[in-house]
Amino acid sequence: MRSTVFAPRKEVTQVIIPLICSCGLMLASSGASAMQTANTEATLGVTLSAEQDDNIDLVNDADKEEDLTFHVIPAFDMTHFFNDHNLNLLLNGDYRQGADMVDGEINLEAGVGMDLNFTGGLQIALSDTFEKEQFDQHLYTEIGVSDSQRNTYRLQSSYSFGERTSVEAAYSHLWEEYDDQPEKTVYDTDTVNGRLTIPVTRRWKSYLAAELSSVDSDRATSRNQEDVEGVLGFLWEGPNRFSCWLEGGLGEIDYDDAGEEDFSEAIGETGIEVKLTPWTSLQASVGTNSYGSLKYNGGFRHNFYDKLELTLQASRNRLRSYTLQSITDTYDVTLFKLALKSTLLERIEAGLTASYQILDQVDSLETLIGKATLDYPIQDWLKAGAHYQYATRAADKAEEEYNDNRIGFFVTFSL
Repeated sequence: MRSTVFAPRKEVTQVIIPLICSCGLMLASSGASAMQTANTEATLGVTLSAEQDDNIDLVNDADKEEDLTFHVIPAFDMTHFFNDHNLNLLLNGDYRQGADMVDGEINLEAGVGMDLNFTGGLQIALSDTFEKEQFDQHLYTEIGVSDSQRNTYRLQSSYSFGERTSVEAAYSHLWEEYDDQPEKTVYDTDTVNGRLTIPVTRRWKSYLAAELSSVDSDRATSRNQEDVEGVLGFLWEGPNRFSCWLEGGLGEIDYDDAGEEDFSEAIGETGIEVKLTPWTSLQASVGTNSYGSLKYNGGFRHNFYDKLELTLQASRNRLRSYTLQSITDTYDVTLFKLALKSTLLERIEAGLTASYQILDQVDSLETLIGKATLDYPIQDWLKAGAHYQYATRAADKAEEEYNDNRIGFFVTFSL
C-alpha cells in the first residue's frame, strides 16, 4: 500500500500483495540462484510441478471440477550495470496444462527498466511492465473478475540539492484489458505526481506532495473519473533506523457520470518504521483515503537465530472494482497474513503461510488460504519438494462460495 501520494520514505515496504497465488511463482522465486559477473547480477530458475486440484475454477461445490495440472514456472531477474546506470530485466511466469480439463493457461509478469544516475544529483528511472492473468484470480479478487492483461509505462525523475533537499516528479500510464463478454473492457489510467522535500532541522524533514490521475473507459463509462490529492507532511528520521511521519491534506474524486457520488475528503496518514534489532523490524501506518474510509498497513518480521523466520502483515484500503457485475465502483479489502520459514534437520526447508481476507462490497466475502511446503536441496542447482494448499471462501450468496484442495510435487532447476 502506498502512502497518500508518495511514500514518506522510499524504503517503506509495500505489503499489499496477492495473497497466495498458484504453486509456481512463490516456489520459483525461492528456488532461483544468483549469478554474478563484474557488471551483471542475475537469478534464474525453472520449476516443474505436478498438482492435483479438486476445484480448478474456484467455483461452488455443485459445479466444481478436478484435474491433474502440470506447471512450468520460470523466474528470471537481471541487473546490468553501466558505470552509474543500470538496466533491469524481470520475468516471472506460471504456465499450466491439465490432463483433462485445463487447456493451456498462463500467468505472466515481464518488465524492463533503466535507472540513470547523473552527477549533480539528477536521477531518472524508466520502466515498462506487462502482466497477464488467466487463472486463480478468485483467490484474492472480487467476484466476476475475468482474464486480464495490464501494461504500465512509468517515468520518474528526481533532483537532489545537497543531501536532504529534493524534488521528485513522475508520470505513468496504465492500460488494462478485461476479457468480459460479449466484448472486452479497457481502462486507461494516467497519473502525474510530484513531491518537494525540504529539511527543517537535522532530523526533521517537511514535504509537499500532489497527485492527479484520470481513469477512462469507453465501455464502463460510469467509472470514468478524475482524482486529485495534495498533502503536507513531516518526517522524523531518528537513530537506530527509526523514523515516523505525519501528513494531511485534501483528496477529491470527481466522476464523469452525474449520477455517481463524488468525494471531497480530508486525507492523512501517520506511521512509523523501525528496525528494533538486527533480526527484528516493524512498520505500521494508519490514515484515511479520498473516499473518507479508514486505511492501515503494517508489517512485523523477526528472525529467531536463523532457525525460524516469522512475518506478520495487516492492511486495509478501498480499491476500484473491475467487474461489470458489480453495482458499486469500489470495495474495501482487509487482509491479515502470517508466514513462517524454517530449516529442519539442517537441510529440509519448510514454509507455512496463511491469509485471511475480508472483501466488503454489496455482499461480503471472507477468504481463508493456508499453504505448507517442504523442499530438499539435492544439489546446489537442484531441489525437490512437495506442497499442500487449502482455500475456502464464505459469502452472503451460496453460489459465490468455494472450497479448494491442492497437493503437488515439484523440482526446481537453477543456474
